[in-house]
Amino acid sequence: MDLEVVTERSRTNEKKGDVVLLHGACMAAWCWEDNLLPWFAGRGYDTHAPSLRHHGGSRARGSLRFTSVHDYVQDLRRVVEGLEGPVHLIGHSMGGLTVQHYLEDPSGKVAKAVLLCSTPPHADLSVIGRLLRDFPADFLEANLRLSWRPVFRKTENARRLMASPGFPERRLRETVARMGDESFLAFLQILGLSRPDTRRVKTPLLVVGGGRDYLITEKATRRMARTYGAEAHIVPDGPHNLMMEEGWEGLAERMLAFMER
Repeated sequence: MDLEVVTERSRTNEKKGDVVLLHGACMAAWCWEDNLLPWFAGRGYDTHAPSLRHHGGSRARGSLRFTSVHDYVQDLRRVVEGLEGPVHLIGHSMGGLTVQHYLEDPSGKVAKAVLLCSTPPHADLSVIGRLLRDFPADFLEANLRLSWRPVFRKTENARRLMASPGFPERRLRETVARMGDESFLAFLQILGLSRPDTRRVKTPLLVVGGGRDYLITEKATRRMARTYGAEAHIVPDGPHNLMMEEGWEGLAERMLAFMER
């Protein structure tokens, strides 16, 4: 397997550790390149953004359609094993679910983790009702094709699912154009087919969510934080792709403060 990992080395005289940024469904390492990847490098961390198998520039045998979240866990494990540490993990959306599964049996190098607009460890089928209500034809097509693309291929859908009303139209179109498909098996696992054993997760966590996240509600985010005995940080009016929105620097500062305390 050829795994793409985009890395920016610490830009300071002191290397404090490593940060691994794990993307969500349909995305790849590119979603971090204009924000957290260079930002953490500028604060003294070697920062790494892998593309999970069949995403971005990563290649692997087999089909994306039936790739499991547990396959993605092995990709993350491979990345962490190659680092010196201490390692801080930041997982967005499906990447957050992957991080939770990984933390059932993590490397001793892992110090802390941030779950960013993350899929929760409990089944949350409320999103199905919202998708059926708001995008019935596209959601039906997605299920018939065993593909997630029909749901977000229209920019008006993508804005409601992932972005704020003020997110620039040009950037939204560019984002949608770069997005790929996602494993249909992973989609079922996101809905609750594969739940992390939360009792085994001992790594200190920060749980971050958006107040207006369509995919992962504030209620689900707060429940996730309670489950892990972790702090919940909610960005008011924040959408799903918080790291790509205006003001992401404040969010980065909050994550850095958690990592360094």
